[in-house]
Amino acid sequence: MSVDATLQERGSRYGTIEGNASTTQAMMDVIALSPRAGELTDVHMECLHMIFHKIARMVNGDPWYPDNAHDIAGYAKLLEDYLTKESERIDAGS
Repeated sequence: MSVDATLQERGSRYGTIEGNASTTQAMMDVIALSPRAGELTDVHMECLHMIFHKIARMVNGDPWYPDNAHDIAGYAKLLEDYLTKESERIDAGS
């Protein structure tokens, strides 16, 4: 399958790059304005970014495609595991 064919197929499922970029970045802007944004690690930021990206795909493309919700759950689990590990590491150092 050509790249153009793949992009056309994905566009019908996920919406346009412009719509997804605009929606994702608007959600990321909310994070940047939050009072504790400076405490977020790269892992926090990437997991939140990917969750927002999957939300953007859902609202700009096919809202009934279950893979988006599955991916959101996956990124939330990665973040939960990271936070648990970091909390345990910090508690062990106390």
